Amino acid sequence: MLVNARAQQDKILLRWAVNSPIEWQKANKKGFIVTRTTVLRDGNVLSKPEKMLLTSKPLLPEPLDSWRNLVQKDNNAAVIAQSIYGESFEVAGSKDGELSKIVNMADELDQRYTFALYAADMSFGSAVKAGWGFIDNNVKKNEVYAYQVSVFETPTVKESSYVVGLKDYSMLPAPTDFIAIPDDKKVMLSWDYETFKRIYTSFMVEKSSDGINYEPISNTALVNLSDKDDHPSKNMYYIDTLSANDKTYHYRLYGINSFGEKGEMTKPITVKGVSAVVTSARLINYNIINSNEVNLEWDYPVASESFIQGYEINLADNDKGPYRVVSKIISPSERKLIYKENLYPSNYFTVSVVGKNNQRLTSQSMLVQPVDSIPPAKPIGLEGVIDSLGTVKLKWKANTEKDLRGYRILRANTANEEFVDIYHKSYIENQYIDSISLKMTNRKAYYRIAAEDMRYNISEPSDILVLEKPDKIPPAAPIFKDYDNKDGKVYLKWIRSYSEDVAGYSLRRREKGQEKWLEIKQINDTIQEFTDDRVENKKTYQYAILAKDKSNLWSTLDHSVVTVQVLDFTPIKIISFLQGTPDRENKKITLTWNYNKSKDKVIGLSIYKNVKDGQPTLWRELKGDLFTLEDKNLKINMEYEYHLIPSLLSGIPAKEEVLIVVY
Repeated sequence: MLVNARAQQDKILLRWAVNSPIEWQKANKKGFIVTRTTVLRDGNVLSKPEKMLLTSKPLLPEPLDSWRNLVQKDNNAAVIAQSIYGESFEVAGSKDGELSKIVNMADELDQRYTFALYAADMSFGSAVKAGWGFIDNNVKKNEVYAYQVSVFETPTVKESSYVVGLKDYSMLPAPTDFIAIPDDKKVMLSWDYETFKRIYTSFMVEKSSDGINYEPISNTALVNLSDKDDHPSKNMYYIDTLSANDKTYHYRLYGINSFGEKGEMTKPITVKGVSAVVTSARLINYNIINSNEVNLEWDYPVASESFIQGYEINLADNDKGPYRVVSKIISPSERKLIYKENLYPSNYFTVSVVGKNNQRLTSQSMLVQPVDSIPPAKPIGLEGVIDSLGTVKLKWKANTEKDLRGYRILRANTANEEFVDIYHKSYIENQYIDSISLKMTNRKAYYRIAAEDMRYNISEPSDILVLEKPDKIPPAAPIFKDYDNKDGKVYLKWIRSYSEDVAGYSLRRREKGQEKWLEIKQINDTIQEFTDDRVENKKTYQYAILAKDKSNLWSTLDHSVVTVQVLDFTPIKIISFLQGTPDRENKKITLTWNYNKSKDKVIGLSIYKNVKDGQPTLWRELKGDLFTLEDKNLKINMEYEYHLIPSLLSGIPAKEEVLIVVY
């Protein structure tokens, strides 16, 4: 439930409404209870508020028979009586624009509810008679009251309150922004609605032909039917007809609130109708002085000059527009204009006759085309960037020529290639998005733009913009051209990558059958060979050479892997100590030797013997765990040579050691 109150000089008026159609219908049968609580006296809050029941019994609509006289005088009373007591409720059209358009015609109850509340707002006396209003005459100026309104024995409808005292009385203000806009035998009246819609439920306009005697312009007050919650109205409008354009009329306005009170009257405003413009002007000639100046001439009846404010000249670059006004209002007696602004390649002029009511009547267009052979200025400020997906974003400083048609977008893939128009027509913006392939081998893209005017004159192309493409292409793989296995080492040679942006190479190795590669050397672009001496005999290795570019992209292993088996037949040194001691007394030579610490196990030893310059012959075959031997087959004053050759379990040849002993 909602409650509203209005303080007058000696009484307080109350109005309320139930905000549900169903509960409203029930409340009309139950009745309403009004209580008053005195909360302030002489400006002081009462420690024990004084509560009083103002309705000895629930307020109900008065019997139908008691409405007869009021219904004859007030249509709103008839609406309320029908909504409460009528067996059916059907909305009929009204003279003021069919009020039924503002309600939802979904069902009869909604119609009864909606029109009843509307009619109660228009007639406070009828609202009191229906039990929806109350007048409290037993009030004092030094007290403030809290009024509570509830539906009798209906807790489902929440009671509502309003605090008010006689001190709250104030004059109702006059509406503001009341203006009149004249037209041909009619006038549109307008005033501020948004500010006053919470004060007034309706308005009344009064009209006078002499400024003394005023009469209402309608039998009923004016209500804003276009105000909606989602589209609130700022102003309210009313159009009144005039009998003649040369006569002065006076208008004034006041508001009416939901308690039937009339607000203060506005100051009168005066208005005359204005004759409509019925004759248009006609452009009849032009004379081009230069590319930026033209003389225009038009025709208009002299007899109609007194009915207009003057003329406006309009210009567009095509016949359909949009047109813009290029002159202030020209005097009604003038018929020529020298236009000295920049012209388009094709200019469409019109002339508008401006009436005294600001009505405009516009002529047919006239085409004016000055000769133009001067191309636009060279575009400047071209810049751009290429992202990782190959999208090119270009932008440049816009040209200022009035007749600019657009720009030609030019591109080349190499510095020596001819530029190609990639858009194939004029592009109107000063920024452009292009797309290029990052898989093509060219590392750069080249762009230029040229401006084009409406006469298809093309400017000098802009300076060349060179853009580096993001590197998404790995360098070409280097290729092994030769390899060799000699003396227990692997010798590798390769052909460098032909890619221009190679920053270096990585040489990698793994034993055959292994998965992980091990980098054994980082190499710059000038080296093309390498010797690997950290290999083991009889093992098979795989070598890979990869190129890396400046974007840290690596070449593939395709054609860049070789397999090498290490076979080293070079005898290895096994004997670390060898000594021969002659003993003439005992007629012998004692040989002593030892082996170095090697993982190759010595399983035997062959000793060859010869006299100096003689042919060595096998002398002894020993086991690998012997380290000394005596030779007693000797002759005095002879020089003997001993050749010791170990035999290894691995089968790798061992180095021969020679010992010379003089006996």
